Amino acid sequence: MPESLSKPTLPTFSWIGYLKDDDRELLSSYGEFFPGHPGNIIIREGVMQTEVVVVISGRLEVRAKQEDGSEAVLAHVGPGETLGEISLFNPGPATATVTAVEFSQLWRIADDDLIHFMEENPGAGNVLLRTLASILAQRLREADPKSFGLSAYAVVDSTELEKESAPPAAAAPAPAPAAVPASASVPAAPSAVKSAKSPSATSAIKGKKTLSKTQSIPDPDELEPL
Repeated sequence: MPESLSKPTLPTFSWIGYLKDDDRELLSSYGEFFPGHPGNIIIREGVMQTEVVVVISGRLEVRAKQEDGSEAVLAHVGPGETLGEISLFNPGPATATVTAVEFSQLWRIADDDLIHFMEENPGAGNVLLRTLASILAQRLREADPKSFGLSAYAVVDSTELEKESAPPAAAAPAPAPAAVPASASVPAAPSAVKSAKSPSATSAIKGKKTLSKTQSIPDPDELEPL
């Protein structure tokens, strides 16, 4: 492969591939394409990570220091794969060093610029957030399936849910109200009047639950910019 960038475009597969062509082209303008020559360090372990990097072509190697001071190869990264996306949700130093092992075409975007794109283009931003979340969840499963399963189970096995599912205790009988002279005028409490007029209060009295009018997730591609 010639060591030059030739009409680079974002990949039509992986997480970016879920975008429409015009959205994908617009997103590319928020970042920049750059070459990675063999031996170039793209991400350095321990350095604050503030960018998302996408591999357009080529091959990268991911290494991390071990407790004994040596380095171990964790993975090789190819076209369509992404690096640094966790910094969007949990900023911090890089946990591994990424180096180009052959000439690679890369694209990078600062975290702030990617968030800005999502805010200005909510439909496309919704697609990116969902796909990025899917990637992170999949990596978590692959890294430690047992812990992932336990954390999910812990939500279901919550003691709070047990309290909610327990039958309510029998209420003590209310004391009889004090006698009020027939001529006395007793104004109703403002909170009582307000709750009586509230639709949610009315439905609660009838034993019904109020539901959100949004009963389905809209198609992100059909959303209009705000």
